[in-house]
Amino acid sequence: MLPMLADKSIPVDNLVKVSKLEMTEENIVGIHLPVIKELTIDVQKYSLFTEPHWVDQLVVQLKKMLQLKMQLQVEEQRVARLTEALKKVTQRVNLFDKVLIPKAQQDIRKIRIYLSDLERAGVVRAKSTKQKRLRNVHEITS
Repeated sequence: MLPMLADKSIPVDNLVKVSKLEMTEENIVGIHLPVIKELTIDVQKYSLFTEPHWVDQLVVQLKKMLQLKMQLQVEEQRVARLTEALKKVTQRVNLFDKVLIPKAQQDIRKIRIYLSDLERAGVVRAKSTKQKRLRNVHEITS
């Protein structure tokens, strides 16, 4: 890249620094993820005449590196939040699949059996009542 950086007599420390970082959040499927709204990188003043010509290229590269570094940190935060959300969603899916749905199916089966029993009992009562009426009618006519 810049082999001239090996020359320690030229001060290149602290040439660039973040002066302003404004963050915001975006909501993606209910998950609040950080986003860089504004990033300002300041360049320390240096003499264009006393410093070597390659310092200009170094400043450009350092600004780019700092910008990418900040973006990487934000992306790591986003991945961490998405990972946590995925964990919660997986837990909920497992809760439904393994606990709530089987219990609901079992309850539905019990309700069906109960309703079937009630229907059967109603039919039996109706037949019994009909037979009693027929006996009563038969006894009256006889």
